[in-house]
Amino acid sequence: MVVVAAYAPTSQGDAALEAAIRDVAVTDRELLVASFPYADPFEGACCANAEEVQEAINRVSAHMSHDERAYLETLKVRVREAGAESSRDIGDFLLRVAREENASVIVIGLRHSAPVGRLMLGQTVKRLLLEAPCPVLVTKD
Repeated sequence: MVVVAAYAPTSQGDAALEAAIRDVAVTDRELLVASFPYADPFEGACCANAEEVQEAINRVSAHMSHDERAYLETLKVRVREAGAESSRDIGDFLLRVAREENASVIVIGLRHSAPVGRLMLGQTVKRLLLEAPCPVLVTKD
């Protein structure tokens, strides 16, 4: 089974990556990072490549336990970058990846919002929660 982590180089992407790493360390599942488009101030719309994802994994795992970091040394991480057709709808991309990979869980990061006593979710998150073929783990930055 595969854990799909939604990733862009943001604090939400880092939070999703960290939660996914902790999940695969416990469950011994495969990790697939679904890298979706983000706006780079110098290059415009782009996706994190495998090297950038590995740098992010190293960064977020720095404060993990010794056992979790040791497990990461043996973990083969796959990266799927969203193509140009996925740049408009991140939800479509994540749902397609989850279905194609027979994902056991999708992990996404959510922006921390002001505590107003209710959960405010964006349209993409709502859609993932309602249409995903597997559980969705939402973590906040």
